[in-house]
Amino acid sequence: MNKHTLLGCTLLALFTACQFQINPSNDTTSETELQLPDSLSARRIQYVLDMRQEAAQQVWPAFGEKKVEGPFIYFNGEDSEVFFPNQQVLNSLTTSETFSEDYVLSPRTDSIPYHFELMISFEEADSTKLYYNNPVQQFLSVEETGIYIPSVSSTESWSAMVLHEMFHHFQYNTPEFKEYTKKRIAQLPFDIRDLRKLCLEDKSFLEAVQKENDLLLQAIDQEPNRMALIRSYLKARKSRMEQYGKVYPLLEEVENFYDIQEGSARFMEYKGMKVMEQWSKSEHEPSIQKDSLFHSHKEFQDVKFTQPDFEYLTYAGPATYHYATGFAILRLLELLEVPFQDKILSSPEIGLHTYLEDYISRQEGS
Repeated sequence: MNKHTLLGCTLLALFTACQFQINPSNDTTSETELQLPDSLSARRIQYVLDMRQEAAQQVWPAFGEKKVEGPFIYFNGEDSEVFFPNQQVLNSLTTSETFSEDYVLSPRTDSIPYHFELMISFEEADSTKLYYNNPVQQFLSVEETGIYIPSVSSTESWSAMVLHEMFHHFQYNTPEFKEYTKKRIAQLPFDIRDLRKLCLEDKSFLEAVQKENDLLLQAIDQEPNRMALIRSYLKARKSRMEQYGKVYPLLEEVENFYDIQEGSARFMEYKGMKVMEQWSKSEHEPSIQKDSLFHSHKEFQDVKFTQPDFEYLTYAGPATYHYATGFAILRLLELLEVPFQDKILSSPEIGLHTYLEDYISRQEGS
């Protein structure tokens, strides 16, 4: 991992570095184009937005319909660069300098050292927060992210993470998904912490989940045995739910939700990686000017799950198994040509496994 100096600019210094100028080519552009400073941070955000657009066109068109999903806060040294702020975010800033409706610069908006998340709260205690009932992406610069996650050593790997969180933003901009989360999932006395605790403390539960994940991965890879493997997965999952549901009656409902939330975000993260793989082979390969951490897509020239850098995508770990199982089901549905993109966020109460059950029923009835 290359060591780089953190961009801990003062307010004035960053303005000077950004120069607060729009490229001359933007002077005659339409009002729908983003008005951003000519800065490294803005070029990185634009790069991710371009990746989002390409991935959306290929696999999830609705994800690319909006110009942006909403506010991003880019923590950069002592500053918070606020991209695409809405009024709630602007009202939360104690002081700021406005470049355009798409970009505001503020002193760092909190003292928390690490950020890489989509923040939203439905708790009344958070009613004065910028993320109360209002999804806001927050993440560190590439340089600072690498301090906390050494494997993130390039702008490209950072961009895949940003795309994952950007899809969470899209999820919470879907009214049905947001309302289901707010009125049902957020009210339950059993949540993601309980899922993780169960996995960490009950070895048999984790082994059962990992067996199910293995069956899904085998179904993806073994076309001749696919139907039998899907049936085996559904049988194994049903057995686990019957066993643990007696003690944890809300287990299935909560697991279903997180399979959708994290599985679909990982699905799009992976699709973003595949876009970068395509770009690495293109005669018109995108680049980011004056970015020493942009490595011309070298890490993404051959995206395969067997490679160490990408193994995490399919690994059902104790704290994140729902990322892997949800991702695997969506990959399988894609192979089976089962449409899901317009359904899983508008009907989040329906577990992903149900789409496999329906598929099996249709095949057996035909």
